[in-house]
Amino acid sequence: MHEHADIEESQIRTLLESWADAVRRHDVPAILAHHERDIVMFDLPPPLQCKGIEAYEQTWDLMFRYHKPGAAFDIEELSVTAGQDVAFAVAIMRCGPDSSSNPADKDGFLFRLTVGLRKVAGDWRIAHEHHSVPATD
Repeated sequence: MHEHADIEESQIRTLLESWADAVRRHDVPAILAHHERDIVMFDLPPPLQCKGIEAYEQTWDLMFRYHKPGAAFDIEELSVTAGQDVAFAVAIMRCGPDSSSNPADKDGFLFRLTVGLRKVAGDWRIAHEHHSVPATD
């Protein structure tokens, strides 16, 4: 059982690394490739939540106004917990430089990522994604 979990965790790590690489390249089809049509995302900017793959895709338009192709979008820490057909991953990621409208972030910034996945027809799919930064007030 433990070896099986290691394989699942490795597959998810690879999926998330390929997603981060797609973001660095601004490759939207590759960003969306492993997401469920009914994904729910909690992002840094409003709205409170975004539901569905179309709404998720639109959030990248805003991101790419600031984030330049090739700029950092890097996983610094990653922990994956995988069951048979559901899993979650938590990560600390670095974005930047100049990837934010906030001048304080000119050298880049760290953010938190939580992803919930489900296995569909043998493939891991992202069903929930949550990006956050610590509140400053």
